[in-house]
Amino acid sequence: MKVLITTLNARYTHSSLAIAYLRESCRDEKWELECREFTINDRLADIMAQIYRIRPVVLCFSCYIWNVQQILELCSDYKQVDPDCIIVLGGPEVSYDCQNIMRANDAIDIIISGEGEQTLKVLLQHLYSGSDHTHLNGLAWRCGESIILNEPAVLINDLSSIPSPYEGDMSFYKHKMVYYETSRGCPFNCSYCISSTFKGVRYFPLERVKKDLRFLMGNKTKKIKFVDRTFNSNEKRSLELMKFILDEMGENRNTSFHFEVCADLFSDKMLTFLKDIPGGIFDFEIGVQSTCPASLQAVNRTMDWNKLLINIQKIQSYQNIHLHLDLIAGLPYEDYKRFGQSFNDVYQLKPDVIQLGFLKMLKGSQIYIQRDRHEYRYRNLAPYEILSNAYITYDDLIKLHDIEDLIEKYYNTGLMIHTMQYIIDNIYQGNAFALLEEKAWYWRSRDLYEKPHRRDNLYILLSQFIKDNYGEYLPAVIELLKYDYLLNNRVYKVPEQLQSHNPAEAQELLNSILKDNDFLMEYVPEMRGWSLREMKKYAYLEYLKINPLNPLAVQEDNIPIVFLYNQKDHKCYRNIVLDFQ
Repeated sequence: MKVLITTLNARYTHSSLAIAYLRESCRDEKWELECREFTINDRLADIMAQIYRIRPVVLCFSCYIWNVQQILELCSDYKQVDPDCIIVLGGPEVSYDCQNIMRANDAIDIIISGEGEQTLKVLLQHLYSGSDHTHLNGLAWRCGESIILNEPAVLINDLSSIPSPYEGDMSFYKHKMVYYETSRGCPFNCSYCISSTFKGVRYFPLERVKKDLRFLMGNKTKKIKFVDRTFNSNEKRSLELMKFILDEMGENRNTSFHFEVCADLFSDKMLTFLKDIPGGIFDFEIGVQSTCPASLQAVNRTMDWNKLLINIQKIQSYQNIHLHLDLIAGLPYEDYKRFGQSFNDVYQLKPDVIQLGFLKMLKGSQIYIQRDRHEYRYRNLAPYEILSNAYITYDDLIKLHDIEDLIEKYYNTGLMIHTMQYIIDNIYQGNAFALLEEKAWYWRSRDLYEKPHRRDNLYILLSQFIKDNYGEYLPAVIELLKYDYLLNNRVYKVPEQLQSHNPAEAQELLNSILKDNDFLMEYVPEMRGWSLREMKKYAYLEYLKINPLNPLAVQEDNIPIVFLYNQKDHKCYRNIVLDFQ
């Protein structure tokens, strides 16, 4: 019996933790097991052809919100070319409405509801031996014209009974993000989250987790993303694991780690520990979601905003942890204007990334069950994103989608940090949402959303926006755009629209600086012994009319600044304001 377990990941760089678990859990000499991972960007015809070449007797799909529609289409098509293939679906996207999904999709033979590691293994044993499924909990299955819904499966209490997902050859994961969990469940009960349907948190044994992490780090995994809903739900345990990671890593910092945390739970002990960790190793994703008390109460979300504010500001001051803060538009009682306040509250914390998400009506969640209470309208197909509710209109939400696009382009990329801050502080009096709102209208009115934009063009479009609306600020904005551009792009000249002010002798000045041993010793000792030609590949001089770190100060003369660039990513790692002309 040939068994294929597969899924469609959101991106090529992603991998599936579920497939890894099922691969290790379902190994058996009775059948031939194969696992494949595709992406939602692959042509369905190509995926189907690859599956057909394998000719599985049992075809298993892991279904999520981002792939379920394509998987259902694949199932329908594949059943036509191989009608005897037994198609099994599992995963959170099919666990809560099994019978209706099977009624609407007659290509599906079986759906596994809930955790699948043990259930799929037993199901395969039943299929191999021809046994009846009647008493196998956690299944919905087709019997003639009927769809039978068995008793639900109980949660796996002893997580140590699940084999480690990563063992042996790791070549498949060489260029991919690896997902890992140290626990299942969540201590909170947020009504929009599927995790709220399970009570309590279950933990994998610490020694097993350490063994797995040691193996992954030993294989030079580039990035490990923990999928624990709240990694620090048990601070003693999370602190022990973080310390273990640092101790195990030593000076070989090949791996970075992404954690979902509740920052308002951090104790002084945790903050003291975080202060001293090396930079570039830990990423924290913090789900703020909203700062509206009524909204948070309505979705059963507990958060101490004042403590969160203090703790994030402390972490920011350490300058060693990448911070990713999430917001959700469409929560109960939060209208468009109040959402703007939530955005500004988060923006003032200056995280590295602000993710503006939109509420989804996930089947099985409490907010889905209570959807009529707040007059929710939402898309009928995955991802079930809301279209409106009693507090926010569809018109408001499409404006927020436009704003989300600009957040990605102008904030999350980090390409124009100094320019954006100057504009927000001096034109919008600190109201970042107002800038994005007006800029979104500007882009929409000029059909800019419908056009592709090179990275360089984003700088020019921002200068044009200021020119058209706030011309008196344009000179300073141009200089700051030029500064930001040179921080993020190793170039030999700036774009024409950013107006270089370099005098004719600028290159001679740069040559003399790079020949100065005192300069090299103080700023770039690694360049000593390099030829001038080689040094100039990673050094650039530009004159600015303002001091970018104090743009309001009056300058009598243009300021020469040397930009020094990394050899790998071509970003500026240091810029030096010269004190001579």
